[in-house]
Amino acid sequence: MKNILIIGSSGGLKAELEKTGFFSGVKTCQSFDSRELEKIDILIVDSRTIPYSKYIQNFSKFLKKVKSNYYIAGDMDTYSTVNKTLSSYGIIVIPPLLTDAQISQKICSLSFEDFYEGRSAVCFFGSGPEVGVGMISSSIAQVIPGITGKSIVLLNLSGREGSDYFEVGSGSYGLPGIKDRLINNILSPEELKSSCVKSGSLYILPGEKEISKVRHYHPDHIEKLIDLSGKTFDITIINGGSTVSGMSIGALNSSKIKYMIATQSNKHFRNFSKLQEQIFSKLGISPDDFFLVVNKYMDLPELDTEIMLAKKYCMQVASVIPLLDYSLSLEAEKEKKTLISCDRLYSSSIKQLAVSLCSALGIEIDGTGKNSEKKGSFLKRILGKV
Repeated sequence: MKNILIIGSSGGLKAELEKTGFFSGVKTCQSFDSRELEKIDILIVDSRTIPYSKYIQNFSKFLKKVKSNYYIAGDMDTYSTVNKTLSSYGIIVIPPLLTDAQISQKICSLSFEDFYEGRSAVCFFGSGPEVGVGMISSSIAQVIPGITGKSIVLLNLSGREGSDYFEVGSGSYGLPGIKDRLINNILSPEELKSSCVKSGSLYILPGEKEISKVRHYHPDHIEKLIDLSGKTFDITIINGGSTVSGMSIGALNSSKIKYMIATQSNKHFRNFSKLQEQIFSKLGISPDDFFLVVNKYMDLPELDTEIMLAKKYCMQVASVIPLLDYSLSLEAEKEKKTLISCDRLYSSSIKQLAVSLCSALGIEIDGTGKNSEKKGSFLKRILGKV
């Protein structure tokens, strides 16, 4: 196990790192001390304790002795100024807007290859409004129980209730009913389950109904929710919406797999570029953290192909979903159902995306195990051929 030294006064970060159980020791101090640097595997220096000028003056004390070095930027000016220089020395600069829990998660993910093993949260986020995040995340959540036999929860964290494609009913379901217990860290798995609408092995947690109250959910609240969800359900699917809020930031930071839903629209690409430059970069989220799902695709010579879009977004394409007749979408919305049962090509695209998602999570698809005698019929079923 590894030893960490934090030069700074963040007791919260020390507690978060200790809580992971990955490290044999986590120490803190306020200055560079050669004695403290002995037998240290990871050094974390906070710019609020050690300014950049003093940090580089002490390179000789730690750069060759410590295997992994992190520098926490206290503000965006510091981050923008020092990131390129320190990166050239192999030092990872932490953006200023990350919480202690997020910094801990980042360090663990870079230090241990198996850190994400057992984590099964998947977030769908949109490059702009009306790209289809709600429909695709709902469709995926609907399909996975049938092909895995696992318990699935769909968390609606888009800033809306997210009940367009499901019947919620008149009970006291949803995020508003558990908000206080979530914030106070006393929400139980049973309470989370009882706040969901249940359909077979699929649980659906409706989101916040009142737009004015979305701002009260901070990233750390959502991280607690997703952590509890991971302990309660086999797979967590998240509708992260297409606007940045405490909900969506917490969802993206807590997800093992992230999907960016985009279209061939230049307007949506410009919106994504602004999000990346102004927000995601400050949170340490880069384009290659996402897989790209191209929705509403039209095969026209004047429009970007999926390969061109992959280059523009700097993401690997996970799926291409064709544009459907608008009347089908209206019908699905009116009847509160997804497009799975409305269009065979859409259904096939969603099922193939669901299979690749499960593969990325390390979850076996029913009928593909070593003891299965019906692999061929399963594949035909998945591809919609029977």
